[in-house]
Amino acid sequence: MKEQFKVKLTTKNITYMAMFMALQIVLEYVDKLWPSMPQGGALSISLTAIFLCSYLMGVGYGVLVGIGSCLLQFALGLASYWGVWSVLFDYLLPLAVCGLAPLVKSIKIGDKFIFHIGILFAIFLKFLSHFYSGAIIFGSYAGDTNPFVYSFLYNAPYNFISGIVCLVIFSVLYPRIKIAFRK
Repeated sequence: MKEQFKVKLTTKNITYMAMFMALQIVLEYVDKLWPSMPQGGALSISLTAIFLCSYLMGVGYGVLVGIGSCLLQFALGLASYWGVWSVLFDYLLPLAVCGLAPLVKSIKIGDKFIFHIGILFAIFLKFLSHFYSGAIIFGSYAGDTNPFVYSFLYNAPYNFISGIVCLVIFSVLYPRIKIAFRK
């Protein structure tokens, strides 16, 4: 397990990481094409870039690409936040935990299909971060509703849909990219 977190910063690895961060940012612009929730949060296919990095290069690289992508989002003005806790629980932590996806073993279904359950695990961790943020930081929007119920109802739908969509996109791209990546 310790081996999965090892990071060796060679020119080649840094270049790959930069490529995955660039892909995440480009896909983040694509994510802006569909509607988002009132206080933020939307279907996010941009996470696929972090998942690809973590499965192709390792967990340590995936976490670093998630953190790097977070920093790029702020540098490019793609992120809006409400204080330090919002930065941590709405951006930094959710993007970093996406790199943890390969820690959960994939399940082979039949001869050809592999179910990468780690992606759903990472999306669940991402949801927990947004859930905590929603209850604590945005709980005042709940009105008469319990802030934790409000946060669950607000964050669960778009995180669940993002997880399913990313899983489908990843399952199509990963086998093809894996072959090219190993060459």
